[in-house]
Amino acid sequence: MPHKGLNNILDQFQHGSIVLSVAGVYGYLTFGKDVKADILMSYSSDDVLMIIARLLFGLSIITIYPIILLLGRSVILDPLLSRRRRRDGVVSAEFESRSRIVLTVLWIAVTLLIATFVPDISKVISVIGGVSAFFIFIFPGLCLMFAMQSEPVSFKTRVFLTGWGGVTLLCGAFVFGQSTTIAVMQVLGRI
Repeated sequence: MPHKGLNNILDQFQHGSIVLSVAGVYGYLTFGKDVKADILMSYSSDDVLMIIARLLFGLSIITIYPIILLLGRSVILDPLLSRRRRRDGVVSAEFESRSRIVLTVLWIAVTLLIATFVPDISKVISVIGGVSAFFIFIFPGLCLMFAMQSEPVSFKTRVFLTGWGGVTLLCGAFVFGQSTTIAVMQVLGRI
């Protein structure tokens, strides 16, 4: 059963990677070097299909925010609770509940502060765009490499897929480094 969960995760990332890659390639082929950080901003603002696409994109952001909050909170909370468990031997329900509330309020407050004080979303998108390399290349490559350590496949398949995972990992590291460096330099006004 644990392999089924891993396969579902890999399938979701594979589908997401394909969609994002096709959108990126299509945007570059359509607009060339003039494609904006947010591909939807490259299209005309009075095009009805683009208005619908922007509304649907906004809806997807609103509906995915709770999931991102849950994942982000668990990434921060799990080590905190583990350390507390090692130190005290047990974690009280009150401490866990209080920690969840504090982390949720902090997460939402930081999000609101960023939304309030960053005047141009394209700056945020350009910096965060490099982070998307993790979800498009690096994370699926790592999942594939780790899955090949436990999945019952032939030696040739294991070597090929582990190699492919390494290639996507290296490509993702390059894309992440290059795009994030350029975005940060643009934000700082160095380019």
